[in-house]
Amino acid sequence: MNNALSKEIEIGISGIRNLVEAVKNTHGFDLGCFAITSFKRRVMKALHINEISSVEALTDMLVNDKQFFEKFLRDINVECTEFFRDPAFWRYFRNDILPALDRKHSQIKIWIPGCSSGEEVLTAAIAIQEAGLKDKTKIYATDISPEIIKELTNKVYSNNKFEISETNYQRFNEEKTDFSRYTITERNGFRIRDDLYENIELDVYKYQNAQKIKGFNLIICRNVFIYYTLQYQEMLLGLFAENLSYNGCLAIGIMEDISWCKDFYKFKEIDKNDKVYSRV
Repeated sequence: MNNALSKEIEIGISGIRNLVEAVKNTHGFDLGCFAITSFKRRVMKALHINEISSVEALTDMLVNDKQFFEKFLRDINVECTEFFRDPAFWRYFRNDILPALDRKHSQIKIWIPGCSSGEEVLTAAIAIQEAGLKDKTKIYATDISPEIIKELTNKVYSNNKFEISETNYQRFNEEKTDFSRYTITERNGFRIRDDLYENIELDVYKYQNAQKIKGFNLIICRNVFIYYTLQYQEMLLGLFAENLSYNGCLAIGIMEDISWCKDFYKFKEIDKNDKVYSRV
């Protein structure tokens, strides 16, 4: 990286607003949904990755190069860093949520929006298999970037993710089995066994203009709300309320709060510690 880029690049509010407006006008994609502090960090990341010296230059590239715009969506992605993050939630998911859904439905449909680098999706797939419900369950995993979706099938994860993921899994499964039984060793890391992808469907999803997909029994959207504006968080909760079946469940991050949203009255809290709600 050259000397100009080795220093912190100044990113002004006007530059961010111009970028958001230009992208919306050109690609019909509303980046204004991101909270400003979070989005500035994402833009800084994209500038450094692509060795671009200003927001203005970045905006020009986003407007004039569609392939670069799709790469940009991947560059600003916030990756999940661990499998079985918050082990207590995943134990509750396997031992309580899934059996309850199994009793009520002939097929279990799960939506995981903002699937990022895939750890959340594959963690769910492992827990579903351990619950003996793989053949009955379909996971629909989405993200805003086509490049992210392309990379997720048989994605190779770096070895430095394995140790923390193994520790999380041991806490989740009370040290009965090892995380390694679900992995395949590669030269430069590890990947998750092919059979765990069999009930996962991956797709690109734009919240602001996609058709509503009805009838999900569970939506897992953990640690996603915090990255968006308050207005967009309200829109998301309304979208989830429309997409969930009656008595369907919504799981959010343990540090997130949706109680202030106008559509919160459509939900009932069923687990305070793990932030799980039922659609009423």
